[in-house]
Amino acid sequence: MTCRDMDDVISSHAGDSVLGPQSAAHLVHCARCRRLTNLLDEVVAGDGLRPTEGQLRRIQTNIAAGLKPVRPLPLSRIFHFAFAIIFLLVAAAGAFLLGMNGWRALTIAQRSAVFMTLAASAILLAISLVRQIVPGSKHAFSPATLPLAILAGLMIMMAATFRSQQDSAFTASGLMCMKNGLTYAIPAAFLLWLTLRRGAILFPKLMGAAAGGLAGLIGLSVLEVNCPNLNVLHVLVWHAGVVLMSSLGGVLVGAVSESINRSGNQKTR
Repeated sequence: MTCRDMDDVISSHAGDSVLGPQSAAHLVHCARCRRLTNLLDEVVAGDGLRPTEGQLRRIQTNIAAGLKPVRPLPLSRIFHFAFAIIFLLVAAAGAFLLGMNGWRALTIAQRSAVFMTLAASAILLAISLVRQIVPGSKHAFSPATLPLAILAGLMIMMAATFRSQQDSAFTASGLMCMKNGLTYAIPAAFLLWLTLRRGAILFPKLMGAAAGGLAGLIGLSVLEVNCPNLNVLHVLVWHAGVVLMSSLGGVLVGAVSESINRSGNQKTR
């Protein structure tokens, strides 16, 4: 249990001094939390403990010194438009630089299945991202499970759309596709982060998973346009692998950011 967890416990007790075993164990080792709980117990007991006028003035001065104007959030449709522009620009750049052999290799039915699924998945993740950076928003789908559900849906679509084919260079061609996909997913993730940082990032790991998943969909789109290898195993492992790697990378970056923020908050206490 951390000091932040202890703060939540103290706030939730609302005057009840009975704490759980984990909270009691934390108080044994943390002098700061122990002083705080003792002070609150004295106030609740009505011992007449009140701050002096000088202390109140210092508190007011410190609060006022830390106040900064809040930048209003842009409208949700502006975020959606920005995500669409990032998706289209990066995917178009990949198609232009790598070529469109994959697009020509796909049948009309395969193109429809692949790109309609990609478009629907990107829209769902974009909506989830915007709601995550706007405090108090309601979610139609859980942000924790949506990236996993989208990846599962993509793999089901690929398994149903493509067939097993001879692939003598499975690993070599696959690693090349993975490299190409991540080459475009990484800058896309950076552009998405520049957009998302204008909102309130309350849960960095969930945000990282969704942003990484959206960036991975961009990389996957580039591969589907470029790669003429229609072997189902190649597509499932190396193309869908770009989405998986990007999502995991986003979670890792979010976890590191959350850890850094938590360490900084604890140092300031």
